[in-house]
Amino acid sequence: MKNELQHLALNQGVQRKQRLWSAAEQKVLNELALQRWGSRRREDLLKLLGMLDQQIAPLDLAVEQAAQENSQAKLLLSQPGVGPVTSLAFVLTMGDVSRFPRGAS
Repeated sequence: MKNELQHLALNQGVQRKQRLWSAAEQKVLNELALQRWGSRRREDLLKLLGMLDQQIAPLDLAVEQAAQENSQAKLLLSQPGVGPVTSLAFVLTMGDVSRFPRGAS
């Protein structure tokens, strides 16, 4: 959905990349002069995006809490660019380093 919305903006000469999802840029997206079906598509995509954001928000919160409760994941969170999903997934996937016979302990 975000890709389609971004393409709608690009077709109108608006190139914002990740900034397109900020509140101020959402206003720019909503104010784009689109033809009838483009406007309808934008409205539909924005509604779907809002619904997905509502469904994903509790999941994001649960992952954040789980990462904060796990000491190893919390340590990874201190690294720049590492978020709760990445840190928790890494810890849960890799497990304890002692399971590798040649791993440094």
